[in-house]
Amino acid sequence: MVCWLVAGFLVLAPVAQGRHTATPTLRVTFTAAGSITLTLPDGTPVGTTGGAPTTIPAGYYTLLFFGPGECINLPLFELRGPGVNINDDMLGGETDVHTLYATLLPNSTYTWHSDRNEALVFTFRASSEVAGTQPTGSGSSTSSTGSHVMATSQDIVGSAILPFRGTLTGAVSAGGRLTVAFKGKSVSSLKAGRYKVAVSDKSSTDGFVLQKLEHRAVSVTAPTFVGTHSVSVTLTTGRWLVMPRLGKATYSIVVS
Repeated sequence: MVCWLVAGFLVLAPVAQGRHTATPTLRVTFTAAGSITLTLPDGTPVGTTGGAPTTIPAGYYTLLFFGPGECINLPLFELRGPGVNINDDMLGGETDVHTLYATLLPNSTYTWHSDRNEALVFTFRASSEVAGTQPTGSGSSTSSTGSHVMATSQDIVGSAILPFRGTLTGAVSAGGRLTVAFKGKSVSSLKAGRYKVAVSDKSSTDGFVLQKLEHRAVSVTAPTFVGTHSVSVTLTTGRWLVMPRLGKATYSIVVS
């Protein structure tokens, strides 16, 4: 079974020199049922939905992602806050373990949630204590062989500065016909920015894939998936293809 690529992008920010050199870790765990948890290595939950938020030290963190190891359409984990903007769904279930990195700034507030339940938002704070610093010469790359891909392509690191434009509504009919609309109207052109792409897929043989020419693809639904799913995608300037599968373009959207 072929699993298609789905969104994952990260924006990093520098942090002041800390008092410790060890890199702390956070665990992001996906289940086959579609739930996500964010915890410390000892299992302590990170983030609350009400009351005082969880507080952890600031600093450079390793995010360890664990999935069920099945080629299924997992939800999108979204982590937001100063200097951090992460979207990841374990390559749609193709990988069962991978790693990303993030720098949490001192005295800052962060939130995380699943794109399948955007009303349920978990909040936590980074304290004034700095627990880990970025290794010398490591740069800000999030690359890890076979671990993740960018939401659109490697050239959009930092694209979180683009404005959120709204929701693109896509559909895949039982016969494989694709449609996409914005604010209730069919689209052939869009403004560059961040979009939520929500797709209703009734086909068990075709999916819904976006791809900027000469860049990596973003799969909202895989060919074997039937149901509804949404991802956050940053559309940068250029021509984007709308496809039921890679290499089979239905039409294109010009982004400017």
